[in-house]
Amino acid sequence: MIGLYLNQKATWKSVVGRNQYGEPKTESQEISVRWEAKRRMVRDKEGHEIVSEARVFCVEQVLAGDFLEHDGRTWPVIAVSGIPGLAGDESHREVYV
Repeated sequence: MIGLYLNQKATWKSVVGRNQYGEPKTESQEISVRWEAKRRMVRDKEGHEIVSEARVFCVEQVLAGDFLEHDGRTWPVIAVSGIPGLAGDESHREVYV
């Protein structure tokens, strides 16, 4: 249902581990998104309030701690909310960066 509105592209960099220096190792793939650049106060996975610069809609299993690249900039994923569809399963995700 939301697929028609995901008319923008971003590169999803999912964290798959850490290197010897503790830096994240990622796997990248291009995904369809709806990017809304609007500031909001959100809570990260530790419960801290952080200002999010954008809300991104997608259907992929993006997780907090991953990265999204859009418009030449890489954004850390602060928080993710799964949105249920009418059948009760997850329709899409709201990702805050």
